[in-house]
Amino acid sequence: MKKFLIFSIFLFIFGSSFSGEVEEACKAYVSILDTCDVENYDCEALGQALENSLLKRDVDPKTAKHFHQQCVKICNLPAGKYPNIRDGIQKACIDSLKE
Repeated sequence: MKKFLIFSIFLFIFGSSFSGEVEEACKAYVSILDTCDVENYDCEALGQALENSLLKRDVDPKTAKHFHQQCVKICNLPAGKYPNIRDGIQKACIDSLKE
């Protein structure tokens, strides 16, 4: 239940960020992915929970699936790896949205 509350908070931030600057949207994007950086958890179930949560908020199914897939990838990373690549993910997001 705690995970769903965290997801809800980040989804609110994410939704409101897209009306603002690209940088803020990408900060929200990685903030959502931050919740997937967990150990000893069923990564597929976590990704599916995120996707379902997004779909309940009328997020485009392709976008929801993208978050599901990225969440599973992050969850499966070795402990301590995600913080090392987080900034790169945010930069790639900014670059792709500015193109």
